[in-house]
Amino acid sequence: YLPGYATGDYVAFRSSTNGHRANESYANERFKRTEFFTLAVLFPSPQSNRFFFFLRCRCEIPECDSPNPAEQTYETPWLRYTTPFKEDGRLPKKCLRYAALSGPVASSSNGTRCAPGEFDVNATEACYGRWVFEDPETTVGTEFGLMCEDNKWKLSMVGSINNFGQFIGIPISGVIADKFGRRFTMIFCAVGSAILCILQSFSFNFYMFLTFELLSSIVSSGIYAVTFILAMELFLPEKRVLYYSILECFLPVGAIMVALIASWVKDWRLLLRLSNVPGLLFLTYFWLTEESMRWLETQGKHDRVINALNKIAIVNKKPMPNLPPVVPQTQVTKEKESESNVSIMKDMIRSPTIFWRMIRCSYVWIAATLVYYGLTIGATDIAGDKYLNFSLASFVEIPACLLNWAIMEGMSRKNSLCCVLVLSGVTCFLYILLPASLAMVKLSVFMVSKLAIAVAFSIVYMLTTEIFPTQMRATMVSMCSMLGRIGSMLAPQTTLLGEYFGEYMPMTLFGVAALLAAALTMTLPESKNIKLPDTIDEAERIGNEDKLEV
Repeated sequence: YLPGYATGDYVAFRSSTNGHRANESYANERFKRTEFFTLAVLFPSPQSNRFFFFLRCRCEIPECDSPNPAEQTYETPWLRYTTPFKEDGRLPKKCLRYAALSGPVASSSNGTRCAPGEFDVNATEACYGRWVFEDPETTVGTEFGLMCEDNKWKLSMVGSINNFGQFIGIPISGVIADKFGRRFTMIFCAVGSAILCILQSFSFNFYMFLTFELLSSIVSSGIYAVTFILAMELFLPEKRVLYYSILECFLPVGAIMVALIASWVKDWRLLLRLSNVPGLLFLTYFWLTEESMRWLETQGKHDRVINALNKIAIVNKKPMPNLPPVVPQTQVTKEKESESNVSIMKDMIRSPTIFWRMIRCSYVWIAATLVYYGLTIGATDIAGDKYLNFSLASFVEIPACLLNWAIMEGMSRKNSLCCVLVLSGVTCFLYILLPASLAMVKLSVFMVSKLAIAVAFSIVYMLTTEIFPTQMRATMVSMCSMLGRIGSMLAPQTTLLGEYFGEYMPMTLFGVAALLAAALTMTLPESKNIKLPDTIDEAERIGNEDKLEV
């Protein structure tokens, strides 16, 4: 058992760099699939520390509730005249109750003062310091006393801190991956994030919890992008989309597993520990996976490439193929000196084509994250078990991944991305125009928009990977992803637009953002079925008449 790269992929890569057609006769699918599976197992690992389930609760009403907490229930027949409800009338407010006409009671009255006439529905007061929860669980909110409105900013701070950490960590991980290798960065982020999340589970106050939330989000932010790049550099162009779509399916699997663990343990500390202790096993990936041969070749590390190919050939009991001659060391040295003399960012700025390509990609990323997370936040709450609902909401992402494969196989990268962005934008405006009486139709239109932007999210990852050179690919993907965090940070604030400018203002913003991104997408180069560019010169030629050879 030795995961590694197929010899045919390396022969194809070396042949293409010398201007010849690829020789795939030595390709071995077993090794590629084994390597791909190990990466797929790691791919959903960022999910494990990103979800916390906060409980529904209400004030304890001593006049009505039983003195025994085990006998108290969240929903009761007398709740409507003892506790004010939220504006939608579905859930009681967490920290307010109606004032008792006879004054507060020190302890339970066993229901003797629970008649409707005992409460003043025109006067509210704060809880007496005790709550009744829908489920007997321990969450971040209940343990640190964050249930009430005056502490709502603290709960919002968790999401803001997480996005800020990703904003910092994504570009750093990209630079590290381009400088020190994809495998090292991937394993460091996975294991480091697991350690930090385990330490976070021992937080003794909310500010310690926030500190570890920031640190873990900085470290874990690189797992997705770097693992994705390593996987894509494993396959030839005609198989890239299929395996990417399969890889994407593992992300909702991670979310579903977290929901299942949370439903069993019902304790946020145990959830963090159980979902992150397995992350320490990713240390074994130093032996179970190989470094990207494409990256090794661009770094001039031919000896490591040959060693890996020898190991694969021995395990497969096949002779080593006759590889094309190695590029003369003087040429490699010249290229490496050029890269060492200036940073990757300077290389990008010195190439107007690459620079403006990154700017346009970044806006598409911002629009995609804004619409995706904005629609997620604006989605209607589904009644029922929250863990089951969360699992089902994650499960529907799997068909979107498979739909993404069908669309990208049947259409070009630009056209497929443009079409799904237009579909998402148009359905946002259609949602506004439909009357409220057509509730099911509006919900269906909303879900179509969400499905379309989810597919767009997948396509933009693939397109961004294919149009930047190997020597700066991880940095550019991470840079676009980092700027995309601007959209995810703005998405929660769009609810304020509805309060101040009308309830349809958020959907209008999402529609405009998606349509502008669709228009900008058509200015990007087409990259379907081309060899991944290795140098800036090759990347600049994408979309021109002198195209890279497949």
